[in-house]
Amino acid sequence: MNYKRFILFAATFGAAFFLSAEIPSVTYKSGRVDGVDLSFEDKFEPEILDLNQSMPPHLLVATGIGGRIESIVDDKYWRLGSNSMARWYSSKTLWLHSGSALFCSTENDTIHLSTTESNATFSGTGTIIIEATKNGGFKFIPLEAKGTISTEKGGSKKVVGGRMLLILGNPSFFGDAFDIDIMLLIKSSRLVNSYPTILPTFKKIGLAIYIQELKLRGKYDALIGDATTEENLQMWKFGNNVGNKEVEASPKKGFFGRFFGDN
Repeated sequence: MNYKRFILFAATFGAAFFLSAEIPSVTYKSGRVDGVDLSFEDKFEPEILDLNQSMPPHLLVATGIGGRIESIVDDKYWRLGSNSMARWYSSKTLWLHSGSALFCSTENDTIHLSTTESNATFSGTGTIIIEATKNGGFKFIPLEAKGTISTEKGGSKKVVGGRMLLILGNPSFFGDAFDIDIMLLIKSSRLVNSYPTILPTFKKIGLAIYIQELKLRGKYDALIGDATTEENLQMWKFGNNVGNKEVEASPKKGFFGRFFGDN
């Protein structure tokens, strides 16, 4: 996407989805984090973001390798992962161009989530990871949550912790749903474990892991990758035998040992 088209799209989205809510600011920063002021259509010049800097709707935020930020506003936690680009139109509206983000809140609210092609609205509470896919949609991954998610074409669905939904197309609809291993995800996700602050839903995430383990007892044998088209989703198998390649399986730890212990 060329810069002029990118700026035009972002400006159009901002006009359509801007809400009268507080504007987020950077409350934690690590690594390289840049901001580009999209108010100037004739230039695309990044400047390094400072701690406590406001992130108004016209500011495109971009993180480099190892870069990440957190914003805590109105008891809502927003995190932007490494190698990601996003804009906040308010504390309730995120546009994710690429990469991944996390939203967390213990209070009922309505949150608008969008990427370059797709958008959805989440109403409720919980801890959610959003990851942009190459087809312009995104993965909606609730670690633990209560509420609903809705799209223009797909209607409304109840959100289930540990059940990933693909949001696709414009107008947007729901793709396939996949049950994921919450423990595996949080132990590998830097959006969860690479920040100095502890998410207020930490105990709820632990409970969600415990309930999932009781119900499914380690039945997962795949990792969900990118979605390159609306029909194609990458998956990687793991276990004692992956294709013709033998891999070593580690002994399974108990629940609390796995959750609080080392990898």
